[in-house]
Amino acid sequence: MGIEREKLFGNDLQLGDRVGGFDLFSDNEGDLSLAEGNENIAQALSLRLQVRQGELAPLGIPNYGSRLHELIGEPNNRRTQVRLMAFARQAIAQDPRVEKIQTVQARTLAGDRDVIRLEMEILLIRQPNPFNLVYDLHLETP
Repeated sequence: MGIEREKLFGNDLQLGDRVGGFDLFSDNEGDLSLAEGNENIAQALSLRLQVRQGELAPLGIPNYGSRLHELIGEPNNRRTQVRLMAFARQAIAQDPRVEKIQTVQARTLAGDRDVIRLEMEILLIRQPNPFNLVYDLHLETP
């Protein structure tokens, strides 16, 4: 990965999904691991989808996040999928590294009616090729 891309997409603490939330990772030397470049933009965009819009208002970031949580408990039908795509598009477009969202698709995973897979092609600033983001939304509460 080139230095330009790393600078453009930055770095952040690497987070891992754990039951009930997220956790930090450590590297081989015992320091906290960093998400850099592509890994960082994927993590940042996924977090933007996972965080409820308004949840970070007490920290001074009232518009960060998405409205995807509003769909939990809804039936997996075309109406819910269209709303999912609209909510995701709205959230991802807020990131300043996103130039354009080229495509957004939602589909049901085979054998699992409670999960909608969101697939997005996102054109990032100063990048010639789209970035692919895949995110699964579970419609049932755990």
